[in-house]
Amino acid sequence: MNRIPLSITPAIKLDDLKPVSELDQTAMFIAILAGSLAVACLLIALIVVLSRQRTTPPRASHPRGVHHPAGGNRAWHQRIDAVVERYRAGRITRDQAFTQLAAIARQYASGMSGTAMATQTLSDLNRATPPTTGKEGFTLLRQTIAALYPPQFADERYNDAARTTSVEQGAEWVSTLIERWRR
Repeated sequence: MNRIPLSITPAIKLDDLKPVSELDQTAMFIAILAGSLAVACLLIALIVVLSRQRTTPPRASHPRGVHHPAGGNRAWHQRIDAVVERYRAGRITRDQAFTQLAAIARQYASGMSGTAMATQTLSDLNRATPPTTGKEGFTLLRQTIAALYPPQFADERYNDAARTTSVEQGAEWVSTLIERWRR
């Protein structure tokens, strides 16, 4: 009877084993590195392009005159003075004077920022994101409207600022807003 060998492969001696040479992975590493750099550059370019704010041309290219909402300050000061004079003459009430002064401040800010602010409340202005240009003016608007709120809306019996703020002082605050707003 024939014996069937248990092992089909010939026996290997340890002395016959030779180490396999190291695989050269440099080319693969360089390819992965180059691909990663290309993707990183593409992402950076996309971030720069997509993060740019879409704006209108600079304001200097738009002609402005005294009658433009953001034009000459003299016209705005005349409007403020007219409110004070109407109040002194008794043609409007104190509340109406403060309401008109706040409207002038909002109209001026609307013209300067290019954003409609005529109907925005103080809460709306506090929630709004200030524009990238005119950020200081927007902060001044918030402060001016906040200062005008007590005399305009608060009960004088319970609010000291509502009781002690004069129309002339409110007019000065709006004048300061107009003078300090930078384009």
